[in-house]
Amino acid sequence: MEGARVLRRQILWLILPVVAPAFTGCAVMHVAEKEEKIAQSGIPIETSKTSMPEYVIEPPDIVQVEVLEALPGRPITGERLVRPDGTISLEFYGNVYIAGLTPTEAKEKIVLHLRKYLTDNVLGLINEDTESGKPEMVDPKESDRVFVDVSAYNSKVYYVQGDVAAPGRLPITGNETVLDALNYAGGLAPTAQVSHIDLVRPAPPGACCEQTLRVNYAAIINKGDPTTNYQLMPGDRLVVYRDPIVRTTIFLDRMAAPFNTVVNSILTYAFAARYVNMIGNGNGVNGGTSTNTTPAATNTNTLGPAR
Repeated sequence: MEGARVLRRQILWLILPVVAPAFTGCAVMHVAEKEEKIAQSGIPIETSKTSMPEYVIEPPDIVQVEVLEALPGRPITGERLVRPDGTISLEFYGNVYIAGLTPTEAKEKIVLHLRKYLTDNVLGLINEDTESGKPEMVDPKESDRVFVDVSAYNSKVYYVQGDVAAPGRLPITGNETVLDALNYAGGLAPTAQVSHIDLVRPAPPGACCEQTLRVNYAAIINKGDPTTNYQLMPGDRLVVYRDPIVRTTIFLDRMAAPFNTVVNSILTYAFAARYVNMIGNGNGVNGGTSTNTTPAATNTNTLGPAR
């Protein structure tokens, strides 16, 4: 047993330099904006939300397409899934590529595509001038015979990662805040570090780096302070970090696991070797000897046989 204690002390000295930084706070630093600076920066928050730009259709959105009059037996109505290649199917009327377009632009492209099969009158591209009585062309975007809209906004999402009950990706509608996202993810896990929650916003095209915004969860919940309850944007990453004590405990368990296996194997071998040695020396399990002291039965008759 003394050898096992010495071995454990040696293992502790081996792993101590590795885990020491976790206790001293030497970890990856996150560049975060201070709350005073955030309040003056105009970043959209709970009390000052901003409207999203016009929606851009991408896979796997679902688009509603309606044409009031089409070929007999070939109606155009219902929802259309935007495929991975960016097209939607109009069945008999073929496929149309609409990825990267707004709903208005998609409507224009669909109307121009349908001119191969339907007349301009059916598509609402000709309107009679009330004054002159002459027909005039209508912009495909303004047609009142074709309707295109997004019925399921599936392509714009944000992510909640880390110590929450249900991490994952969630669709964005343009109104969510940090507090909404945490509630949708099931709330914080018991192992979460409440003081270390970051909102990481990817860099827009042409920018140098992403933006990291620190979330003051205690101020949002306990004081009703909306300063760091940011409005979420497509692509945002909300990261909830684990408590450093829990992280260190898990790290120590992982580091010690192989050494514990070695120590247990050594102790098991030592016990087995001692047991075999005891048996070899003729000792029983209880440390004593086992002998058969039952005397052989003898039959003596001093009187001799009866007569």
